[in-house]
Amino acid sequence: MERLFSTKLCMLIVVALALQMHGNKGCLEKERIALLAIKPFIINATLSYDERNRTVESWVDDRVSNCCDWYRVECNTTTSRVINLSLSGILYDSPIILNFSLFQSFEQLQILDLSDNSFRGWVDIRAHGSFRSLKQLKMLNLGGNGFNSSILSYLTSTTSLTTLILYSNNLEDFNPRQGRCFHKVLSLLIFGILGSGWFRISEFEKLGILGYGSPYYDVFHTFNCNSIFFLFLGICELKNLIELDVSSNQLEGHLPACLNSLTNLRALELSYNHLSGNLPSFIANLMTSLEYLSLGENNFEGLFSFSSLANLSKLEIFHLSTENSTLQVLETEEFLQPPNQLKVLYLRKCNLHAIPSFLMYQHSLEFIDLSHNKLVGMFPAWLLHNNTRLQDMNLMNNSLSGTLQLPKSTQDLLELKISSNNLNGQLPENLGMILPKLIHLDLSDNRFEGYIPSSMGEMKRLRILDLSSNNFSGELPNAFVSGCFSLKSLRLSNNNFHGNIFPEFMNMTQLTVLYLDNNQFSGKIQDGLSKASFMSDIHLSNNRFLGQIPQWIGNFSNLATLFMSNNFLEGGVPIQLSNIKDLWLLDISENRLSGSMASSFNLSSVQYLYMQKNALSGSIPNAFFKSSNFAVLDLSDNNFSGSIPNQIDDKRTNLCFLLLRGNRLKGHIPHDLCNLKDLRILDLSHNMLSGSVPSCFTNMLFWAVEDEQNYEFASVLYTMNYNVGLSITSYNFTLSLLLFKDRFFLPYLEVEVEFVSKNRYEFYKGTVLRYMVGLDLSSNELTGDIPSEIGYLKNIHAINLSHNFLSGSIPESFTNLKNIESLDLSHNKLSGQIPPQLTELYSLAIFNVSFNNLSGPTPNKGQFANFDESNYGDNPCLCGPQIKRSCSSEPTTPYSSAGEKEDESAIDMVSFYWSLFASYVTTIMGLILILWLNSYWRMQWFCFIDACITSCYCWILRLSSTGMMICIYR
Repeated sequence: MERLFSTKLCMLIVVALALQMHGNKGCLEKERIALLAIKPFIINATLSYDERNRTVESWVDDRVSNCCDWYRVECNTTTSRVINLSLSGILYDSPIILNFSLFQSFEQLQILDLSDNSFRGWVDIRAHGSFRSLKQLKMLNLGGNGFNSSILSYLTSTTSLTTLILYSNNLEDFNPRQGRCFHKVLSLLIFGILGSGWFRISEFEKLGILGYGSPYYDVFHTFNCNSIFFLFLGICELKNLIELDVSSNQLEGHLPACLNSLTNLRALELSYNHLSGNLPSFIANLMTSLEYLSLGENNFEGLFSFSSLANLSKLEIFHLSTENSTLQVLETEEFLQPPNQLKVLYLRKCNLHAIPSFLMYQHSLEFIDLSHNKLVGMFPAWLLHNNTRLQDMNLMNNSLSGTLQLPKSTQDLLELKISSNNLNGQLPENLGMILPKLIHLDLSDNRFEGYIPSSMGEMKRLRILDLSSNNFSGELPNAFVSGCFSLKSLRLSNNNFHGNIFPEFMNMTQLTVLYLDNNQFSGKIQDGLSKASFMSDIHLSNNRFLGQIPQWIGNFSNLATLFMSNNFLEGGVPIQLSNIKDLWLLDISENRLSGSMASSFNLSSVQYLYMQKNALSGSIPNAFFKSSNFAVLDLSDNNFSGSIPNQIDDKRTNLCFLLLRGNRLKGHIPHDLCNLKDLRILDLSHNMLSGSVPSCFTNMLFWAVEDEQNYEFASVLYTMNYNVGLSITSYNFTLSLLLFKDRFFLPYLEVEVEFVSKNRYEFYKGTVLRYMVGLDLSSNELTGDIPSEIGYLKNIHAINLSHNFLSGSIPESFTNLKNIESLDLSHNKLSGQIPPQLTELYSLAIFNVSFNNLSGPTPNKGQFANFDESNYGDNPCLCGPQIKRSCSSEPTTPYSSAGEKEDESAIDMVSFYWSLFASYVTTIMGLILILWLNSYWRMQWFCFIDACITSCYCWILRLSSTGMMICIYR
């Protein structure tokens, strides 16, 4: 009987296990349903399609797939319960309200990461219960969102929480502001009313839920806004808390004393807030369990000495900066007993003039940052000698001087950054021997000179090297080119390097970023670089490179920027460049490129194209005007011919700068250009364009709408940059420490455009370029009147219509050009008077109407009183004090005067030609008559002609003996 019972029990267990395995392949059913409830939000959220698809493509409701294998989900290998759910970085733009009850089913969840989204709050009036159900939650990451301080009271239910990350939210001061009470209560009511789901805040704006008679009316009016609900003190109830990160918020005031009750707290991140108070007093009351303390970028006061850290005997990581406070750091002090041995010391922007004496006692440092101070003196090689485990040393942006002196023994340093100092001399010959493990070396913006030591070829692990903006010279050593095979980023800009580059034995196959601009490299671009198939940024401008642009550049599928301007490159533009699908900036200007480009030549991904100042010919490819990505198209100063393509897409709105000056373009200005509504600068000058000036320019909204600023145009471009970002593996913290995050920076490029304004070529770049609006149609063959619509381009700063055949009068609508600074209408056939209302153009600095047929008085008010005769010259019927011509006498009509002069000159020339012809005929007839009447003169004439013929014949045959005999015989 017992055996039968045991057999049945075993069968039941087997069946139950089989059903469970067949039902959900390992994950709990209610957790699978909860995950599927989250899926619609991810699909509808604002994020890139690729990331969205990658997140949920495995979240399939087929009751067969194992949800433990789903992307961003991790389960316990024994219980198959979800223990880690990562939904970080799935939202970017629209503010979203999160329903926290969706996570109630995950009762064994240990890690919940909702960081770097757009959450502005959560929906669930039972939020305390939701948090309470997460009994095993140990790590909660809500950083990079928009939660306010009201969130803190909910967290008291998470009694097992050991790590709380709230960086970059909207946490405010510890005492709530009455003025914001309404918004906090309103958000709570909305959370409770709308139940489950994910909601956009914009959907609640029109809900009338707080009116009289509403069930929530009494709740709203009896809610106590001074309740502990809105206080930060809820954190103090999390007695198990080990790590706390509230950096990059808006916290103000003094820290609450109750934080001292968190006896288990080991990591406290408070940087980048507005905390105030006496720092020495605050540190003296901190819990002794702290191993990590970050207080940088706050408003603390007092005099900080490192001896105040004596009570924090376990402290290993310390971060302090005083840029925005009155806090002073004591540089020199004596210690009665050896101070704590730190592993990480971050003293950036502490207004230090000398290295603190505290560091003389440190022997365990692994990371030290003294950057952005005012340190003077020699490079502190003793820091390397005393701290043999030092991995990262950052001394950039100080005033260190002298030569770079290194210890005599080999060091294990991984990163050395000493850019933006005054260091000089040559690099040590044994640099690569002393620092063979370097991964990142930044010596830029100093005064180093000489050549690169060959020993640098021993740096086999070097990934980032920046020697830019120094006085280095010489050729790149072969050992360096072949030995540093791990390099990803190489920056040698703004030096005096010379010689050929990229030899066949070049072994930098991992190279991704290459900056060699502003040197003296020469010769052809050799094929060694073709091995670096991961190239993303190439800068070779302002050198002396020869030959053609290599076709193999088209094989760099990841290439984003290519700069090759101001060299001596020849030949055509390789069609292979159109194969690069990620290329967004191409600059091959100021070379000797020639030939035509195929009409199918397509740079569909390029946004910034610079081909100016070459000798390119043929027609402009139609694909250039069909592309919807161009923001800058500069083809000026070439030999392009034909007409301007008129196949511009009506939906095209990205082109901001179109420069076609200095070519051989003919035909009319296409009206399709008016479809470029975001155009800022249009330069068609110095061509052979004909026809009239289009009146549809007012369709360009950026020109026509005053103070219209389209900030979508990126005048500053951020390029790829590699930063090693060493992880501190010796510390058992899950915090993403801010002191390591803000070490990452992006180098930038300023978009630059050359344009004539105020009678001179100017380079507009960066932020200034956003505000520049101009039209240049000068030096063409345009005819007809100036359209009055031009006067309604209220946002324009420069107009140049000079050197054309424009007629008619100056439109009075020009008085609307309130932002105009330069107006050039010279060398045309304009007539009539200068509108006196132009004196209201107070921004006008350059005004030129010379060489026209204008009449009447010149304006003499405002800035027009400063213009002189050069602005009005060769207008015979103008008068006024500026041109020293009185307006007292009645002037004649300019048309009749000019017409008479033209007619008189025409009659004189005809008479001259007829007189010359008559004189010629008379002379010939007289000569014939004399020879016919007088036989003697006739004989003499024919003898003269015969002698002339004989002389010419003898001269031709003077070298021939036969010819000479004939002459003698004759």
